[in-house]
Amino acid sequence: MATTTSRVAASIMPSGTMAHLHFKIPLTLEEDSCCSFTKQSGTSKLQQQATLIIWEEASMTKRQAMEALYNRLWDIMGRSDLPFVGKTVVFGGDFRQILHVV
Repeated sequence: MATTTSRVAASIMPSGTMAHLHFKIPLTLEEDSCCSFTKQSGTSKLQQQATLIIWEEASMTKRQAMEALYNRLWDIMGRSDLPFVGKTVVFGGDFRQILHVV
């Protein structure tokens, strides 16, 4: 699955969609946010079948968005102790575009 944080990057990526649309991440993120798809939805079945998730422009997203995806994957895949329940997740982006943390 190919996804991205920004609309511009999604438009130039083959079969790319925005992460908020693809994973149904809520627009207002809090510490315990979770993606809003159910275990029986088509999105859930797609997540279960996927072996690789590529998230472009990950450096431009909030930490809570990635945690929301992790929490939902953890729920639908059976609460594995592996990072991202054993799925390979590639976070890409230009980390020189973001501000430094002091």
